[in-house]
Amino acid sequence: QKADVARPIISGQKKCCLAVTEPGGGSDVANVQTTAVLDPSGQFYTLNGQKTFISGGMNADYFTTGARTSGSGSKGISLFLVEKETPGLKTTRLKTQGWHLSTTTLVSFDDVRVPVESRLGNEGEGFKAIMRNFNNERMALAITANRQARVCLEDAVKYARSRKTFGKPLASHQVIRHKLMECGRHIMATHAMIMSICAQKSRPEDATEHLAGPIALCKVQATKSFEFVARECSQVFGGKSYLRSGPGRAVERGYREVRVLAIGGGSEEIMLDLASRQAKL
Repeated sequence: QKADVARPIISGQKKCCLAVTEPGGGSDVANVQTTAVLDPSGQFYTLNGQKTFISGGMNADYFTTGARTSGSGSKGISLFLVEKETPGLKTTRLKTQGWHLSTTTLVSFDDVRVPVESRLGNEGEGFKAIMRNFNNERMALAITANRQARVCLEDAVKYARSRKTFGKPLASHQVIRHKLMECGRHIMATHAMIMSICAQKSRPEDATEHLAGPIALCKVQATKSFEFVARECSQVFGGKSYLRSGPGRAVERGYREVRVLAIGGGSEEIMLDLASRQAKL
């Protein structure tokens, strides 16, 4: 698998996406309903079910898919690497509010036969791998949210310095300066939280189970801050932040895309509950 799959993906020749979320539930990963039944010959699994909100699904060559191989709960989930051209696999583009380049996809498995060799790891151990990946995904989403917030603020500051109202620059009005500084305060606090968590990992690829709670809180901090910053910067730009072109285009885009960051990878509510459970409240 490393030679046949990992190498072309790392080199950019092939693309891979994660297919875990289902129409019946997203954050409740242990309740996966897609099934993978081992055929009598022991050579193939037959997959049936659907995955939704799959980022990059329309362009992917491989789908890393979570499916139920036995029983119920987290211990019955296994991971499979499914090729896009496999008979019975269908992809449908979903129209989204933001993240248009991600080609968000509905993936359907209709009696898809997957070789046993395409199972990733041991049967029944897929849940651990999925959750381990979630920590890195959530950190990436937090960093993305804070960076987009910073871009919104940078553009708003530039605009406030050049735009004149009532005979003076917009930035000279105290109410505008306060908005910009509040945005900066949120961004700086989030950045400090991100750096603190990163400093607790010797290497980026190290296991992060013990940091699951702080990472969950960091994601909430980042997305709530981004939402605040996008709104305040939108107020600074006025009508120009409602246009997809011009000086306020980054704010317009950020205002649309903050929702996918707040929900994707685990909603804010799920993240807060996860952190409280790790804190043993």
